[in-house]
Amino acid sequence: MLYGSSGDQPIQVGVHVNDDWVEASVLDHGPQPPAGLSAATDTDEGRVGGRGLWLLRRLVDEVRLERVRLGTRVTLRRAIGPAGTLAR
Repeated sequence: MLYGSSGDQPIQVGVHVNDDWVEASVLDHGPQPPAGLSAATDTDEGRVGGRGLWLLRRLVDEVRLERVRLGTRVTLRRAIGPAGTLAR
């Protein structure tokens, strides 16, 4: 893990499910990610590391990366359908 909480600071994870969406958020208390790191951009294929957001964008419908008072929050959303099916 390159970014995240340092020292004794916990990482907070929350998951919410309703009839239409599964939403997960991860909040760390570490330093701000480097400038230019965004959930909306693709990674450079030749670069080592930094593929986490790239991969997440391909697995879920929505990725939000935001700096908040306590640290950095990543929120992931995936549309779901009736039990046992995925809406796509």
